[in-house]
Amino acid sequence: MTTITDETGYQARTSSLAFRYAFRELRGGLRGFYVFIACIALGVMAIAGVGSVAASLGDGLAREGRTLLGGDVSFSLMQREAKPDELAFLRSRGQVSSAAKLRAMARAGDGKLALVEMKAVDGNYPLLGELAIEPKMPLADLLGERDGAFGAAVESTLLARFDLKLGARVTIGSATFQIRSVVNSEPDKLAGNVGLGPRFLVSEDGLRATGLLQPGSLVRWLYRVKLPDNAADERAAAAFVDDARAAAPQAGWEIRSRSNASPQLERTINRFTQFLTLVGLAALLVGGVGVANAVKSHIDRRRDVIAAFKALGATGRDVFTIYTTQVIVLAAIGSVIGLAAGAALPYLIVALFGKILPLPVVPALHWDELALSFIYGLLTALAFGLWPLGRVHDVPVAALFRETVTSSLQRPRWLYLALMAAVIAALISVAIGLAYDKRVAAVFVASSIAVFGLLRLIAIGLMDLARRLPRARITMLRLAISNIHRPGALTPSVVLSLGLGLAVLVTITQIDGNLRRQFLASLPERAPAFYFLDIPSSEADRFEAFLKKTMPDSTIEDVPMLRGRIVSARGVKAEDLKASVDSEWVLQSDRGLSYTGEIPKGSKIVEGEWWGPDYKGPPLVSLEKKIADGLKLKIGDEIVVNVLGPE
Repeated sequence: MTTITDETGYQARTSSLAFRYAFRELRGGLRGFYVFIACIALGVMAIAGVGSVAASLGDGLAREGRTLLGGDVSFSLMQREAKPDELAFLRSRGQVSSAAKLRAMARAGDGKLALVEMKAVDGNYPLLGELAIEPKMPLADLLGERDGAFGAAVESTLLARFDLKLGARVTIGSATFQIRSVVNSEPDKLAGNVGLGPRFLVSEDGLRATGLLQPGSLVRWLYRVKLPDNAADERAAAAFVDDARAAAPQAGWEIRSRSNASPQLERTINRFTQFLTLVGLAALLVGGVGVANAVKSHIDRRRDVIAAFKALGATGRDVFTIYTTQVIVLAAIGSVIGLAAGAALPYLIVALFGKILPLPVVPALHWDELALSFIYGLLTALAFGLWPLGRVHDVPVAALFRETVTSSLQRPRWLYLALMAAVIAALISVAIGLAYDKRVAAVFVASSIAVFGLLRLIAIGLMDLARRLPRARITMLRLAISNIHRPGALTPSVVLSLGLGLAVLVTITQIDGNLRRQFLASLPERAPAFYFLDIPSSEADRFEAFLKKTMPDSTIEDVPMLRGRIVSARGVKAEDLKASVDSEWVLQSDRGLSYTGEIPKGSKIVEGEWWGPDYKGPPLVSLEKKIADGLKLKIGDEIVVNVLGPE
């Protein structure tokens, strides 16, 4: 009888048999693979946990975007109110709530002063969310005028600073305010910038009564629009933004929609997420060495089984398939353990810290982040496991039965090297392609490759040095040195494992040490131990006398300061300047300005010349190098600053 079997059917049966043997061997337990599974699980847990928390926070920001913004769309104007036609256009599209923000000095009855963040709102505030105040009362009763004083709600820090209680009166400008409630939280607080003083919430009528609304006053007017319920989605908000820009192209307002309620916060979250993801990848890479060692040890223990497979007709490819399948299965087990722990992290954070978190975290299972973490785990296991797996293909049966030790430097076949290169390329592509800052991710990958290469060279150098050392007379020492350079020595694995672990620890230690030195060593030489802001010139002498009496041995330095806003630079309006991400904050609000005839202590001139104490001529300005570069300014460029009206 003659049987004809096609090649495809044979390969299918062979592969099926290889898979069957792979799973049959795993029935004996996971002895020797606990470190393997732990390495993969920890790395995957770090990446999955960071991704899940970031995605939950992103969902919270998206879901609460309307509340954080105070409406579906927000229009911001600096130093002017919206014109009647502009306001009419906004009201034609939905319900409008207006607010104004500025910094002011509050004066208590005993003459105490404090810088406050004033916020004046209309009767529609808040359009969304809830203003948490204690005691609760209607907004009209809270902010309305009564007995010659407007109402106000303040943060508790202002009461503590003035040593006041509810019902007390303070003065701002020409108006008197009675503190009627304490502000615990504002629904739209995260959408604004960080304040320098406690919140002071008043009505628009109360703000106008202060007399602070003068030409050039640094007041930011906000107009929040709540679209009708049947049109309150991101597409309708985007269409409204386009219509507003087309209807009033010269309005000069800054527009935000519900999808970008707090751009700076979102950028910070993205960067922090990338940093922690790279930390997770570093943990996976360090664990990858453990993966390679575990795979090599497992193959060494299974020499007799491999020999039996080959003696019974199994090809090198069959053996490779069997043990590669085992590695993939074990990597999947470790990845699933890590995924479970990482996916639970958002729920754990909300359960433990949900009531005190200032950010809206919405815990959920984010399958895309979990899938990405699973891919990271599998790719890392294959990237580090393919080298010892590929070498199994060409180990002869006789060498296995005779316990012959082969050199660890023996390379696998080109097919397996190409497969390993493809897996590493895929891992690098995923790490860089999905990073928030691809440049940082590329530097991380390049640094990792350089560290691996350097540690490999160190291992080769140690082995060569041990080989050249004179023969020791002490037997134990001679055996120890011989084990460093013998064929199959663990020197490369040990050096790589210790080197990577130490590299991570040293990096973290150096970052921590540099930060400590920066804040605890260098700053006291340049910065004061205490910093008092916005002391009125009329009170400066009295305040300095108080400081000298309280701390007679201290050094007191007076620095004049006023607030101003950059209007234009290089002939380009501030809103049209293409500033770098690190410098755009300078254009977003008013900044502190100072003046002096001498170079400030701790400063160094890197370009240009200082004007000197006797300078008389056109106004000159000095900027920090980083800010000047971010605004693309050079020596000779003109910058226009608005200081209480004059430019």
